[in-house]
Amino acid sequence: MIKIISFVDSFKHFETPINEYLKRLQKEVFLVKLKPVNKGSIPEIVKAETQVLKETLSKTKWYKVLLYIDSKQFDSISFADFIEKNRDLYSDIVFIIGWAYWVDFELIKNEIDFKLSLSPMTFPHIMAILLLLEQIYRWISIKKWSEYHH
Repeated sequence: MIKIISFVDSFKHFETPINEYLKRLQKEVFLVKLKPVNKGSIPEIVKAETQVLKETLSKTKWYKVLLYIDSKQFDSISFADFIEKNRDLYSDIVFIIGWAYWVDFELIKNEIDFKLSLSPMTFPHIMAILLLLEQIYRWISIKKWSEYHH
């Protein structure tokens, strides 16, 4: 099983495609929406949300992948191999996607197994969810030799 964790209120502009991928991936992927902190200064929000994330991650033995700028990047085939390898070792993987003000990595670094970057470009976290869902769907297509990935 794969989980995607993110602080998010709604999908707004990306609701239709995100829900379509979640429907296609219904037995493989679950999206965990954590409630964003809306009060306080930016440093206070980052600290509060990172603490919630740390508590959430400490309760699981899953392989934990943080989407983080300036981290390892994969092409689609290598990403599929990465998922396969880690599912063999851990059975379950959780991807953590940042939110508006990102995350205090120093507070959660002991909880993270791997840092991944989708691109050298920066995307809104909702778009990152969509991109990650598409790549997970592509992994399944690669695994099944379907025509989606060619």
